[in-house]
Amino acid sequence: MDEIISSDLHGRLGKIALPKGDVITPTLLPVIDPRKNLISAQDMKKKFDFNFVITSAYLYYKRYGMPDDSKSIHETLNFDGNIMMDSGAYQVLVYGDVDIDPIQSLQIQSNLKADVGVILDVPTPPEDTYTQAKQKVEETVRRIGLSLAHIEEHPETIWTLPIQGGKNTKLIEYYLNELKKKEYLSHFKFHALGSVAPIMSQYDFLSLFSMIKKSRESLPHNIPFHLFGAGHPMIFPFVVALGSDTFDSAAYILYAKENRYMTNTGTYHLHELYELPCNCEICSNWTPKELLDTDEDTRIRNIALHNLYASHAELKRIRVSLKDGNLWELLVRRSKAHPSLYKAFKHLANGSDIEYLEYATPITKQTGLKISGEDSFYRPEYSKGRKRMYNRYTPNNSKVIFLVSSGRNNPVELLNLRSELEDLIKSKTEEMDFAFLIPFFGLLPLELIETYPFSQYVFSAVLSEGLLDNLKPEIEKFLEIFQYKEIVLCPLDAWENTEILIKHIKEILIRKDASFKEKNFREL
Repeated sequence: MDEIISSDLHGRLGKIALPKGDVITPTLLPVIDPRKNLISAQDMKKKFDFNFVITSAYLYYKRYGMPDDSKSIHETLNFDGNIMMDSGAYQVLVYGDVDIDPIQSLQIQSNLKADVGVILDVPTPPEDTYTQAKQKVEETVRRIGLSLAHIEEHPETIWTLPIQGGKNTKLIEYYLNELKKKEYLSHFKFHALGSVAPIMSQYDFLSLFSMIKKSRESLPHNIPFHLFGAGHPMIFPFVVALGSDTFDSAAYILYAKENRYMTNTGTYHLHELYELPCNCEICSNWTPKELLDTDEDTRIRNIALHNLYASHAELKRIRVSLKDGNLWELLVRRSKAHPSLYKAFKHLANGSDIEYLEYATPITKQTGLKISGEDSFYRPEYSKGRKRMYNRYTPNNSKVIFLVSSGRNNPVELLNLRSELEDLIKSKTEEMDFAFLIPFFGLLPLELIETYPFSQYVFSAVLSEGLLDNLKPEIEKFLEIFQYKEIVLCPLDAWENTEILIKHIKEILIRKDASFKEKNFREL
């Protein structure tokens, strides 16, 4: 990456400097056929500002034969933006083999003056056994070794390291460790994860997320990370949050050929639609029936254009979310699009991968956080906040007052709204400590309430069983670390939420055999 403008989770809004102009990330690279396209690459640049596209070296070879260096791929496509060329590995994934070898693939890309090139690796589809996948991984390592001489002879091309191993993340780790041992990584200025298209077609998003995470965390972060074949806007926010800077797909046109209409929450078949739920130039001027009744090329072109509009709109939403620091909230909304996507998101949201997502999440942000419920309990801002609190806070007294409310107001609001409570706390801080119970965080010492993000939020005040289950170990951890000798529970209102929270704290204290009292704050 040449510039990082903003970051959140593991995603980054930035710039990649390429030979034909800077590329803003995250972005989609539409797949362009070397010969026939109903939407040209130049049209995509004019309509959507896509100045980075991808085409296939192998398909060029099949359409035109082995090229010399007299005509570039930019001239063939009549495109003045950046062009990445895939090696033919996708055709290997789909058909099992191609009739060119790795060096021929590289020569095609160099002769055509591709801006970004890829070596011909061996894909590892999800149906492979461990033994089969490992053999393919080792063959890809061998091919990289064979390709280095050509790569060194053609530094004008930015060469891409393909990542293989498939669903077995241990194989991805093995593969990358082998490359590090052989000191191959330094030859590549782009990294790209392959073999994901069949995994996405099976809606196996949990495996997809694990593959991206394992690849991303094992590679240097100054190199752009590409995801091959990730073309549906429904998953864009997630692959960005996990660290993908760029991704490509032909889905926009392949779906159009089957009358499939993309949205950011899923796909419709055109005949299912009563009307077109979009305001792009296609959907504003056509009805589903008109599209179905028109000639095939016009219908395919128009649906493909809409699919690109839908993809482009989602990219812009993601970039705005990265700049504003609320990418997590976009994930929460988008996770409801499909049960398999929600399952994969819940794996991210349960805290097990939270350190990975904390990587590029700033400690402070310009905006407050919207907390709907348990899905945000382990969001990185709060997991980082808990760690800082546990590591840095030191109690001032041996007695603590747990201030418990419904969650409708944050701690600063509670004190501003209740001057009597604020005055009492000020008069007692020499004798006792105070901690607010925040339902989606845990116990927070009074001294930290104005620190981001502990009062910079809006909370739904919905106490689900999942949220309460997450809350219990955080209360227990607070008690274990700070070892208060005297505990007083102080409900601040009579809302049902407050009663539920008081009940849960009591159960924890009784189980730990800790002595405590319950008082109204006026009795302190």
